Amino acid sequence: MFQDILSESWVYQELVEQGVEKERQQELQRQRQTIVGFVQRRFPEISTLAEQQTAKITDPEVLQTMILKLLDAQMLEEARQILLNLDKDGTRH
Repeated sequence: MFQDILSESWVYQELVEQGVEKERQQELQRQRQTIVGFVQRRFPEISTLAEQQTAKITDPEVLQTMILKLLDAQMLEEARQILLNLDKDGTRH
């Protein structure tokens, strides 16, 4: 009964929402770090571009798609196009 009252309170709801948002931001940061780290190792010439582009993205699905595409990239120009062409692919920022 006490748990029901507590879980329905606005304070509890606010804390839960803050926790969810914090976890979401941490996941975005991990994905960004994965992309930038991969690009730094494989295509160091465009690591600054990777940092700039990933910083703009707020959708974890877009970052995940970018990770998968970059893993398939064989050449520098291919990786550069993946980083630059997100909007053209219909993905969201």
